[in-house]
Parts: sequence; structure tokens; C-alpha cells
Amino acid sequence: MMKNILISNDDGINSRGIWALKEYLEPDYHVFMVAPDRERSATGHSISLHDPIRLNVIEEGRVYAINGTPVDAVHLALLGIIKQKIDVVVTGINNGLNLGTDVFYSGTVSAAFQATTHNIPGIAVSIDNNGEIVHYETAAHFAKKLLGRIAGQSLDRNIILSLNVPNSKVMDIRGVEITRLGRRNYDDVLVEREDPKKNKYYWIEGSLVHETDEPGTDVRAVHDNRVSITPLRMDITAVDVMEKLKRWNITTLME
Repeated sequence: MMKNILISNDDGINSRGIWALKEYLEPDYHVFMVAPDRERSATGHSISLHDPIRLNVIEEGRVYAINGTPVDAVHLALLGIIKQKIDVVVTGINNGLNLGTDVFYSGTVSAAFQATTHNIPGIAVSIDNNGEIVHYETAAHFAKKLLGRIAGQSLDRNIILSLNVPNSKVMDIRGVEITRLGRRNYDDVLVEREDPKKNKYYWIEGSLVHETDEPGTDVRAVHDNRVSITPLRMDITAVDVMEKLKRWNITTLME
């Protein structure tokens, strides 16, 4: 039985990645698309509370662009923009990896997490963008394979799967690995500038300076030209620290 799949992203409605995903999934699924009308990368789980969200109909009943965030796009779609019941939300294909601590900033990952608030499974798909050509078809291939493999399985609805794919042809991929998050560190700096009216403004600039690529991490898997699949949970409570805090008598703060 064909499933209804919602796709979204943070690179915007005109990105090559989301259309490659649509093309690969449409032969086997009913695909609906709601995405930002422009690039909204690194917006995390932000939502629009103080501005109206405007909808642009690209294809009636099927494809829409909004002027909000990636999370807005998924939320609006599941609240009623898409009339059909959605079975799975797939976000991407992101132009660039979402590894390690990147997931806390990623609009792609956050949009997939928004699906879990509606008790719907989510998959976030990202591909490395090194090289002159980005092989979106490789990421789309593995996204489709993953969808087929988890169909009918009882995946916890608080879990999303973060799929990170090396920028290679399918035939050159060395395997698929279930991973945990690694770590990526950046040398961010604050750049201060001044406009013609002498008002200061700022840019945050920086580049990747270090990655923790221990065996078993998503960072290491992609470095080894392997596809990484990392299960992520919405509940980020540090359960192992709770008993320690109790021993510090923190619960007696009212005394």
C-alpha cells in the first residue's frame, strides 16, 4: 500500500535536494511538499510567533512554499495544509552534512523532529557538499531504501533517524552504519562592521577546525565513505545526572 509522505527542508523550495527527493520517492509514494520559500539553514527549532505565515501554492493540494521556518513548514502541513493523513515526514536533502553537534542548529533535523510532536516518524537526510558535483541521487537512493526497510516496523514515535550520506556515487559507497553522534568544533569569531550611517552591525564567521571521529560515530562513518544512520530522541534529559543532583540536596532549595 502506498504511503503519504511529506517532504520539507531548510534549503528552500528551489533547492536541488528536495526535488531530487521528490523525484525518487514519487514512483512508490504519494509525496506532498511544504518548504520555506528561501534558504532557512541553521534556524534550529524556531517557529514564527509574531509574524503571519504566508502560503504560496505551487501545485494545488500537493506542493506549497511558505515564508516561515522549516519547523513552520512541517507544522502547518500537519495541522491541515495537507488534507491527507501523513505517514512519514522526510526532510532534506540538505546541502551539507548534519553531523555531531550540528544537529542542534539544523533546520533539517528540527523539521524532522517536528513530525514527532504529531506522533509521526521523521527522517532527516543530508549529503556532504564537497566537490564540484553533489550526488543528490545517492542520498535520495538511500532515503528510499531506508523508508522501505522501516515500513511496518514499530519505531518509537519520539525518535527520528538522521541519515548522512557521503558525496559519492552509489556504487562507491563502502557500506551503511548505525552510529552515535560525534562532535564538530568551529572557530567562530565576531566580525564588527559599520553601515554608511555609522550604525554597527555584526556577522558571525568561522570554519570547522576539529572533528571527533571516534569509531562508531556519524563523523567517522562519513569520513570512511559510509552512510551514517543515527537515531535521535526528542527527550534530551540527562537521566544519568538526576540522581547526582538529588544527592546535592538541590531539591531542598525551598528551605
